[in-house]
Amino acid sequence: MREINIRSRKMLRLFLLLLLCSMGMSAHVQAAAKAVAMTVGQKKQLPVKKTWKKVSWKSSKPQIAAVSKKGKVTAKKAGKAVITAKSGKKKQKFLITVKKNRIKLVIGGKTFQADMENNRTARAFIRLLPATLRMEELNGNEKYCYLDQTLPVNAKKPGTIRAGDLMLYGDDCVVLFYKTFQSSYSYTKIGHISNIRGLEDLLGNGNIKVLLKP
Repeated sequence: MREINIRSRKMLRLFLLLLLCSMGMSAHVQAAAKAVAMTVGQKKQLPVKKTWKKVSWKSSKPQIAAVSKKGKVTAKKAGKAVITAKSGKKKQKFLITVKKNRIKLVIGGKTFQADMENNRTARAFIRLLPATLRMEELNGNEKYCYLDQTLPVNAKKPGTIRAGDLMLYGDDCVVLFYKTFQSSYSYTKIGHISNIRGLEDLLGNGNIKVLLKP
């Protein structure tokens, strides 16, 4: 009988030890990181439970994804960052993946992709899409089209125009360049087509139609 009691006490101690360990672990367990996809320039409010009070926020890479005191994230540039929300012993992590803002340009049946600038002009231009622009030839190096409305302007002299540049001349003229050359004119940058293979062949023959899609 005594041997049984000793065994019972040992089993009880083991049970209590396991229970205490599990309670300690559960008190410090944090929720799995939530994946959040964003594009450059986008803002998004991150959610936490309503029962959480005095929440603090921190970004591992604020140069990529900055977070406000209230949990609103601003995507700064392409890359990845971890944002941590903390309330007492509770934590919630968010894995933020920021991608470049891109649009598609369909020209003569071929699709090109343009990386958009992180500025008011580019964002306003994207809001107009999808759209079909009837672009006219000029100077043997560009196509242009006047819009029905104006866009925000922050014009600068780029010095060198590069093939694939998508720019705004004045406040309502969209210009797509298909050759690289020096220029003294001022433009506001909208975006750039990085893979320009075949672009000059498609744009270098008179007036064209360009379908733009977000």
